[in-house]
Amino acid sequence: MANGILDIETASRLKRFYFRSPSRVRGRKAGIHKSLYKGISPDFLEYKEYNRGDELRQVDWRLYGRHDRLYVKKFEDEVNLAWCILVDSSASMGYGGGDSRKLRYAESLAATLAYLLLRQGDSVGAGSFSGKDLSLMPPRAGNSYIAPILEKLESLAPEGGTALAGPLLKALEVLKQDASFVIISDLLTDESEIEKALQLLKAAKKDAVIFHVLHEDEIDFGFRGPIEFLDMESQEKVIVDADAIRDGYRKRIREFTGRLKLLCHEYESRYVLSPTSRPVEEPLIEIADK
Repeated sequence: MANGILDIETASRLKRFYFRSPSRVRGRKAGIHKSLYKGISPDFLEYKEYNRGDELRQVDWRLYGRHDRLYVKKFEDEVNLAWCILVDSSASMGYGGGDSRKLRYAESLAATLAYLLLRQGDSVGAGSFSGKDLSLMPPRAGNSYIAPILEKLESLAPEGGTALAGPLLKALEVLKQDASFVIISDLLTDESEIEKALQLLKAAKKDAVIFHVLHEDEIDFGFRGPIEFLDMESQEKVIVDADAIRDGYRKRIREFTGRLKLLCHEYESRYVLSPTSRPVEEPLIEIADK
């Protein structure tokens, strides 16, 4: 990663990808997402410069003849989407060091995605949650909006417990427009809390992507010998023989991530396991279209 949470080189490598809503959305501006409203003759709005991935049938060849540049027509039946990116800033997200710190990785993931969504013309809101608290910037469009989003993300500090349903309910109450949700969290909470959050999203008919951020230590458990562990949220301490419990721990974490994947599928949300050792672009490519 770069020194800042937004790595422009990584974002540049992803410019050929598009991030689309799996379901149709309502909206007014032209964009890449299919509208709920279908008309026999959609209204022409304006031109935009051709980008890789645009349909050639929408190129205005007469305009190309005059200006020697490709432009495509934008219509009412294609709409821009609002996105709400929520980052878990609970105390457990503070685990790790440098770029492998879970919160740092989550910030970079959120920043890169926000940058790409704004570039494709969507509106983006960003927020954080810890315990029952939610801090949210409402979605806005325009490339210049990346600056306040980065400022917001870079100000996060890990504290408090992990909760999902409460903050998510607040976000759903605040955001009245159609929006797709992106939740970036270590999900270190009760599975019932995770399921409740997924139920809320499905009931509200919101598309959602869940990036499950874990440190490699939490997946591989490469610790050796007797070691004391501290729960970063409850401050509870426990001493264990790491060698004796390693196999059992690895089995439990595989089962946990497997159950979360099934839960997300059941409630029509996308689940992406995102270890901090994984380059940020890889989990983003999983949810993108070329």
